[in-house]
Amino acid sequence: MVSEEGISQLKSSFQSGNVLEANNEASSELQWKPQQIHNNLFQRSAVLPTTLTWHQTTFTGIWFGCFESDDQVQEHPVTMLTRFDAGGFFPLHGHPGGEEILVLQGNFADETGVYPPGSFLLNPEGFTHRPYSDEGCLSFVKLRQYGGKNRQQVKTNIYESAWEVGVIPQIEVKPLYQQIDFPEKVWVERWQAGTALSNVVESEVKEIFVIEGIWSDELGDYPTGSWLRYPPNCPYHPSSATGCTIYVKAYPKYTTRFIVGEDFKHPFELTT
Repeated sequence: MVSEEGISQLKSSFQSGNVLEANNEASSELQWKPQQIHNNLFQRSAVLPTTLTWHQTTFTGIWFGCFESDDQVQEHPVTMLTRFDAGGFFPLHGHPGGEEILVLQGNFADETGVYPPGSFLLNPEGFTHRPYSDEGCLSFVKLRQYGGKNRQQVKTNIYESAWEVGVIPQIEVKPLYQQIDFPEKVWVERWQAGTALSNVVESEVKEIFVIEGIWSDELGDYPTGSWLRYPPNCPYHPSSATGCTIYVKAYPKYTTRFIVGEDFKHPFELTT
């Protein structure tokens, strides 16, 4: 299970102040609609939890806090936080381009089971479900970024599998997803307190989501709930004075990230 410190950080980041109260009174300008947000892979991007905008949706008890979005590409790919109020739910739906979920707080559920904090799910194209949460939950979500019918479905928990020794001794790793014939790699890293690297240059696009602790680079400090994306050939100097756990995803810059099969159909289309 997630540590008490991690739970505390998540609560302070996403449930402090009057976030829900303000969201419940959101005007129409805060209603979620497809849009372009941090969609340029050639630019470094960073979003702190304190600057994230929460959008009310048309689904019962569901809120989106979007890090990355591009409504000009196929069926609107996004990287975001999804928040369920207690009793929140989605109707039956499918996932063109697949779906990735990392449960941060509370229990996420659908017909296949109940998933506690730390659950990592990759649902490939063709998967359908009715997600809900009885007590409310918070998840890091990627939609429409795993196209292809041959994708493997993944179900694991980052707090239950063993850590592996990384290339750098102060950084342990847990692989989450890598598959032949697909370019993406997803893993979790745990940085020891005081770890610092210099002049890191990536050969691929790298995304980071801070699960616990504080991740830093030369431009600032990024607490729990922060999201960053580094383009290739962009030197940076990562560190963590406190220690941290981060989600990491890497993929080639020129990869066609969002692929939806031409014969994909939503559940309601299959019944007509």
